[in-house]
Amino acid sequence: MVQHTREVVEYKSETYFAGVESGGTIEIVKIPGESYATDEGFEHYEDLRVKRVPVREVDAWYRDEFTGKWRGQPFVLYPNQDGTMGADYVGPSQIWAEENGLEGDQYNGFRKTFNQDELEDVQVNRIDYLARWKEKNPA
Repeated sequence: MVQHTREVVEYKSETYFAGVESGGTIEIVKIPGESYATDEGFEHYEDLRVKRVPVREVDAWYRDEFTGKWRGQPFVLYPNQDGTMGADYVGPSQIWAEENGLEGDQYNGFRKTFNQDELEDVQVNRIDYLARWKEKNPA
């Protein structure tokens, strides 16, 4: 099961949230609630622990995105801590969304929370930012 649906960096066998990349370095941000081997080199900003590392030294940099269908319509999914899935409707029909009890509106989008067994065709699509970075920065 995917734990994080935002950009993450794997660095020295540990997983961090990804911050800003610039000049060949990337910020790694400790994930709240996770335990780490060291705090060396991390700057402290209130609850955040941030460190800049060379992109070439990271093991992976990616984002996993869940997609799936409910009643045949497409959604982008987000795992919730309680085991349910938050879902943003990405289909074309405002009428369908309203008739099927989705929350929201045509301007801000429609969403719903599902139990995992209510969804079909659930897939994980990985966006590999490290591979993209290496293509643009060959060395």
